[in-house]
Amino acid sequence: MKHANTMQSHALRTLALSVLTVAFLGGCAAKNPALDLPAFKFPERFYTGSEGAEAGAQDTSKSLAELGWKHIYTDAPLQQLIAQALDAGPDALLAAARVREAQALASAVRSGSLPQVGVALNTSAAALRSGQNLSSTFLGGLSVSWELDLWGRYASASSAARFDLMGREASRNAIQASLVANTASLYYQLAYLRELLVVTQRAANNQREVLTLVNRLSAGGVASAAEVRQQESVVASTAVRVPAIRRQIAETENALSILVGSIPGTLRFDVPASLSLLPIPPSGLPSNLLERRPDLRQAVAQMQAANARVNEAKAQFFPSISLTGLFGGVSSTLADVLSGQAARVASLGPNVLLPLYTGGALPANRAAALARLDQSLIGYRKSVLGALGEVADALVAYSTSAEVLELQGQRLRASREVQRLAEKRFSAGTTSFVEVLDAQRQLLSAETDAVQSLLERRLGLVRLYLALGGGWPPDPQ
Repeated sequence: MKHANTMQSHALRTLALSVLTVAFLGGCAAKNPALDLPAFKFPERFYTGSEGAEAGAQDTSKSLAELGWKHIYTDAPLQQLIAQALDAGPDALLAAARVREAQALASAVRSGSLPQVGVALNTSAAALRSGQNLSSTFLGGLSVSWELDLWGRYASASSAARFDLMGREASRNAIQASLVANTASLYYQLAYLRELLVVTQRAANNQREVLTLVNRLSAGGVASAAEVRQQESVVASTAVRVPAIRRQIAETENALSILVGSIPGTLRFDVPASLSLLPIPPSGLPSNLLERRPDLRQAVAQMQAANARVNEAKAQFFPSISLTGLFGGVSSTLADVLSGQAARVASLGPNVLLPLYTGGALPANRAAALARLDQSLIGYRKSVLGALGEVADALVAYSTSAEVLELQGQRLRASREVQRLAEKRFSAGTTSFVEVLDAQRQLLSAETDAVQSLLERRLGLVRLYLALGGGWPPDPQ
């Protein structure tokens, strides 16, 4: 009994000394050096494509990127669809699941630097004497293992996992911003197709009325049979567009259904044709894209994770030092071990493993980590350049779309007047039917292009808002 107490006292002193050693050496553990973002010279402002107009440093009002999507997309049906896509859409659910996976992986990596406790039971062969049967020695009890992170290997791995988590969260935000943009785009596409269907059906009805007039004039000997056939061809050419537009409407509705997580073919969406058009909104400073755009925040997190993994690879060159302990019993019979009747044993001490030769695995692993860090730096620069290009293109597209929309309106009004006068002159017999046919073609083309220019204006706003970050707030970290 006295011997057992002496063993326990010695084990406790050894454990206390080991803990103090860990605390001291842990303070000397290697830290991950901070990674500075690559230097990048941003322009002072964005060019909008209008004469003498630029967006950027002169903007004093609130930036478009700082507004939530509900302030941009104000139609109630569209807001409902966006909310549904963010809550139940497959893409949103998949992004959320990936974030949960990254959270779990970060916790798993962090556990490597903590003590591992378990129950161990093993057997080993016992020496046989003459005349003895086969026997074994059983050892069981509580096992403890704690690898000392003196060189920061686990700390670096944990940092990399945390940055991976931040990257996944930024990726989720980027996917959500894209979901908002895609939902709005399909919504506006649906509005365009329905308006195009109305325009096409109206044109076909007008052409049928002209066909009735031509038939009446032909019966009176004023118009020829050739002119009747020409108008019939025009009516058929316009009418054949209607089924194709209806097919596009159904396909767009199905795509919108998938985006919001509904079964395709079961929903019909209430999409109004009217939409208020915003003026060119302030875009803010180009350098603020680093804070606004989730994909750029993701690129930064990927760089930080790659830098941490370089440090992790460096730490693998150093010895692995761990404390291991076992408190239990040993006996030649398993029943004694399980019942607690076995002789007491206790051990506590360090284990050291120093890699001397690994076949070149450690240098190769470090070289690969450095290459991945270089890739992340290049990817970051590419992402920044791409983001600036997307904003510049979107600003030009949204700015010029206003001019196109106004000019298309003027063209439409003129084309309607041309057709009215052509039909009036033809009815009076002062012009040929060719002029009527040409006026009909011009009017249908003008109406189609006017509806298309309205869609481009709406999609220009969607692209600009997404390019500026999609309304996602700066990352507090």
